Amino acid sequence: MSTMRSLLPRLLPSLLPSLFLTQLSLAQLDNIPDWNPLPPSASSTALRQNNRSYIHSIEFAQPTPATTATQLTALNPHLPTILPDFAKLMETAKVSSRFAELYARKLQVLKKGELLTSHNYFDCETALLLEHPASGRKVFLLQADMDVVTDGSDPGRAPKLADYDLARSSDWFLPETAYSWHNPGGTENPFLTYYPETLAKLQELRTQLEANAKADPGVVWREMIKSCDDQIYRVRERGLHNSTKSNLRNRRFLLADRDPFVVLPVPWVNKDAAFSPKVGDYAAVIHGNKIYPAILGDAGPSDKVGEASLRLARELNPKANGRTRAISDLTVTYLFFPKSASKAQTPDLALWHQKVSALLNEIGGLGEGVTLHAWNAPPSP
Repeated sequence: MSTMRSLLPRLLPSLLPSLFLTQLSLAQLDNIPDWNPLPPSASSTALRQNNRSYIHSIEFAQPTPATTATQLTALNPHLPTILPDFAKLMETAKVSSRFAELYARKLQVLKKGELLTSHNYFDCETALLLEHPASGRKVFLLQADMDVVTDGSDPGRAPKLADYDLARSSDWFLPETAYSWHNPGGTENPFLTYYPETLAKLQELRTQLEANAKADPGVVWREMIKSCDDQIYRVRERGLHNSTKSNLRNRRFLLADRDPFVVLPVPWVNKDAAFSPKVGDYAAVIHGNKIYPAILGDAGPSDKVGEASLRLARELNPKANGRTRAISDLTVTYLFFPKSASKAQTPDLALWHQKVSALLNEIGGLGEGVTLHAWNAPPSP
């Protein structure tokens, strides 16, 4: 029983995210302005036999994308100062098909019965295709908010499990990022042992819970078994697939608390289209009167945008962490430079600065007195 007592405090909080999301979803239902029942048409028995939903139609608000320099400068008046050629870039701006695709995927999520918060539904102001009239440099612009990503692991720079305590405070932590490079050997990734050990503890706990459920037919132990099964599934999905184990053994990844990177939805990246960013492409992130160099380091959920690594997020908001987003308003401008990636390797922040600076020069450079943020040596975990 001592093992169970030590594990229960860690197991119970796993219930909280789903309960929290349920409360947020109910808040969205409370905000629906019209609930209009149809006139009675048949008996309950007849309607049941028709096997029809009692909900006959649902209407969704769908935003229009920003398309002009005026609309974007209303969100950040510093844009023309930071980018002197911003107006020129916007003269021929075209809305990317990704904007409509994003909201189509959000609708698919809603059809599955998963209600989104207003924050996660209205997370994209626009997605634009830009091209500088003189250089021809293509740019993919995303205007969005900024949520925090804590993913990644690299035994070469963070060999101990404790190095990831801050990153794993997020409910969604994963040890891999799409950006990775070969691990020639040396220190073993700590998650190669963490996930099997955690699975063994959970299975031991489940055996104890089953024993209690046999002795007590009440709902408590049955629900605890369900929760335990959820965590067993989570551990298997996140760390015990053969491909994941192979990657953790042979690859190194970005570290969200050290490396400034941004994330786009999986369907948006690594396509052959001229404006499609690929993993490793360089990016510039603008918020307020500051501009930051970064790379496209990962691909995330297909129904949301506006995600950045903890290192970048904390530069914009020191309070950002795995549970607190950096920027809630749609005031962050992400500029992606397609086909600009260098060979994947251990992050060299000075090189990233140099590359992004050169790319910005291809779209008119920075305004007088504006400097591209220089990342200091990453802090120790």
